[in-house]
Amino acid sequence: MSETNKQVVLIDGSSFLFRAFHAVPPLTSPEGEPTNAVYGVSNMLRKLLAEYQTEYFAVVFDAPGKKL
Repeated sequence: MSETNKQVVLIDGSSFLFRAFHAVPPLTSPEGEPTNAVYGVSNMLRKLLAEYQTEYFAVVFDAPGKKL
């Protein structure tokens, strides 16, 4: 990729977590903690990275509290 054609992929982490938690069937760790959201987000990120093959990506999350 040329120096003038660099891309950045921005990912809405809050949306990914919500989507993965509700879309992936319930999975739990040996201790009984839910892991389906982590599993789902990992798979979605892996697919995005393979598809876009960009040098830069960032995951951002909503801040707690009052929105502007």
